[in-house]
Amino acid sequence: MKLVIDALNWICGLGPMCMMPIIMFIIGLCLRVKIGTLAKCSITTGVGFLGVNLIINNFIGTVGPSVTSMVHLFGLHTDIMDVGWPARAAATWAYPLAAVIVFVVLGINILMLVLKWTKCVMVDFWSYNHFIFTAAICYYASGSVIIGLIAGAIDAILVFKLADWTQPVVEEAFGLPGVSFPTSNSISWAPLAYLLNKLYDHIPGLNKLNADPETIQKKFGVLGEPLMIGTILGVVFGILGGNDVAGVLKVAMFTAGTMVLTPKMMQILMEGLIPFADAVKELLNKKFAGSNFHIGIDAALTIANPSCIAVGILMVPATIVLAAILPYNRLLPISDIAYMAMWLSAYPVAFSKGNVVRSFISCVIFTGIMLWIASVLAPVHTALAVTGGYKLAGASLVSTEDAGTHLLSYLLNLVAGLFHH
Repeated sequence: MKLVIDALNWICGLGPMCMMPIIMFIIGLCLRVKIGTLAKCSITTGVGFLGVNLIINNFIGTVGPSVTSMVHLFGLHTDIMDVGWPARAAATWAYPLAAVIVFVVLGINILMLVLKWTKCVMVDFWSYNHFIFTAAICYYASGSVIIGLIAGAIDAILVFKLADWTQPVVEEAFGLPGVSFPTSNSISWAPLAYLLNKLYDHIPGLNKLNADPETIQKKFGVLGEPLMIGTILGVVFGILGGNDVAGVLKVAMFTAGTMVLTPKMMQILMEGLIPFADAVKELLNKKFAGSNFHIGIDAALTIANPSCIAVGILMVPATIVLAAILPYNRLLPISDIAYMAMWLSAYPVAFSKGNVVRSFISCVIFTGIMLWIASVLAPVHTALAVTGGYKLAGASLVSTEDAGTHLLSYLLNLVAGLFHH
């Protein structure tokens, strides 16, 4: 079992630019995809992930100090430190039963496919850590390994069903035919995003407001282009962060670059991913006629969408304001703040057809809930982190915005707590 965990950790530690090509190549070989097509698709997808990571990581590295300055500007003082999603993921993989849960979820996915209870073929093995996280926090809540395993299995089943439901809207909104996003930190919010969008349809003014990037660009001309929106937002961040003129210009250029270059990198990624997905679907649909499978991958792909990028950037100062004024919030959001909302915005953007205003309002609501969940989960998150080898460095409690995004996991955690013994 330790060998399996070590192998999974090694592959995951390579990062998505290496991990996804390896996974794609192995799956392609098993399904007898042509070697030439498979090699090209795998490497192209890896290059696309590399490009996206370079842009986002440079954006975070440049904007991060300004975010920290804004935290001080708003006088934000809390007792729970945000250690970032990588710490949460690493701690999750260190859970002793991680490998067991991987095989349980894999078995559930295969069984559901055979019984035609889902059309989702979950190929993103890195994101299995979401199901492990559910099992781990439910184990801590109940004290029962069995309840933890059951909770992880229930999480997987519900996520695969949500992936089936959302796949058509994902395909239309993000231009990804035959692809779904069965990652629970994002898809858990899909029902609420759907209901909120229906509510907006009945609010005068808001129901008539077209605010997708194309409409914004038409109304505002050059000022509505992603390039200019990024520049303007970057200038605002730079000023609020207390930068000098050079610092403001640097933040502005990195923000503008993120708005413009991320979608272009995603186009490269899609050049590899879509032919692979088509080949896999074609082979599976031949074997299981009429099944119409879709490939489940990480919702991180949505961060290349112009509306998701815009909402994510707008949510940087909004998250700080929320953290400062929200009753019962104890999390100091820093590490994940620059991009977490891009994941949260996926389904608001999808259901609203790219409406930035509607998506922003939904993300404000989501972020408030996320901060509460992250605060409540801090004790179990701290226990997980310590078990995984994380050094607290003087902090009494740690958590992450990422932990707070696992809405379904949190709800299962509440149920598991009822069985505590």
